Amino acid sequence: MSDISSHELDDRLPLSALSLHILLSLGNGPAHGYAIGKEIEERSGGALNPTTGALYQALKRLRDDGLVEPAPEETERAADARRRYFRLTELGRKAVALEAERLEGLLRAARAAKLYPTSP
Repeated sequence: MSDISSHELDDRLPLSALSLHILLSLGNGPAHGYAIGKEIEERSGGALNPTTGALYQALKRLRDDGLVEPAPEETERAADARRRYFRLTELGRKAVALEAERLEGLLRAARAAKLYPTSP
């Protein structure tokens, strides 16, 4: 990841909530759209429940931005040929790391301003 500079991501950051959740879902390996959507719904406690259209539109944008790519070998192995698998690219991993740093900075600022507790 070190050969990717943060300026390559300047026009892609900050990530939308849906985009970040998609990238987080792909952090453990390739997945198909339905599985990504279900994981997002579970992780967000139901706060995010993307429609199929919104999910695939976001996946297309992430693919166009070079943050995800198709995983054709997974798609070929799938029991359901209609399922399309995606995986994170190196640039996608860097984007998640930079976004996490940004959010961590905001959390520190909220704690410093006593707007968020220091412990749960």
